[in-house]
Amino acid sequence: MGIIIKHKKHLYTRLIIWSVVIGFLAFSPLIIGLVGAWISEWQTGEPCHEGNCSWMVLPWLSMFTIPVGGLIFLVFVIIAAVDISSLNNKKEAGTKSE
Repeated sequence: MGIIIKHKKHLYTRLIIWSVVIGFLAFSPLIIGLVGAWISEWQTGEPCHEGNCSWMVLPWLSMFTIPVGGLIFLVFVIIAAVDISSLNNKKEAGTKSE
């Protein structure tokens, strides 16, 4: 029995959706910091950097979130590969008995 992928339809939906969610969470401090700095710079007219804008401190958090996101993605890929192989084995066993 698969953990993530139980049917072939899940291969197209869950695999893609969870990959995007993991990628977004890994890069979210970078995205949030750059968007916030852009809005701050747009409102004040002054350039935004770590010294005068707290938004530009957030991308430094990516030093932790990107490696953790990579590890989570690696575990996810391993679990998905095991699920896909068990799904293929179940499908082959079903065709041999018929």
